[in-house]
Amino acid sequence: MDSGPLDVDRASILIDVPPGTVWDVVTDMEGMGRFSPENTGARWTSGTPATVGARFVGANRHGPVRWKTHCTVVDVIPEQKFSFEADEPKARWTYHLEPSGSGTLVTETREIYATPVWWVRLVQKSKVLGSDRDQLMQDGMRQTLERMKVALES
Repeated sequence: MDSGPLDVDRASILIDVPPGTVWDVVTDMEGMGRFSPENTGARWTSGTPATVGARFVGANRHGPVRWKTHCTVVDVIPEQKFSFEADEPKARWTYHLEPSGSGTLVTETREIYATPVWWVRLVQKSKVLGSDRDQLMQDGMRQTLERMKVALES
């Protein structure tokens, strides 16, 4: 029996461009680093980008600490929903896009769906990535969406 995600963070923003324009940005894993305070980009390693089963390696940075995550695209509904799972932290990242007037309501979620691998738990416990990782993730999601909004509306 699936008990659902262990933890969920969520942030939303209204961006005054159509869903197709937002879609091109949220599915561009290679370019995500220009918006995210931690992610510095990604490299597709197999499959066709933004299709179910495609894989990429994400690069991340927090202060002097750098790490990679191995990710798989798990859900794609063009111009509506894009999800991928990061293997090591057992996190599912999703972008939901909903038309709203002439714009798009964008909701980003991060769900912890299983126990992270041992070294992720060790790093989290050490607090080298911040004393309140969940709050940092929530703030980072909000910053990412705000930066997308500025870029897409300019």
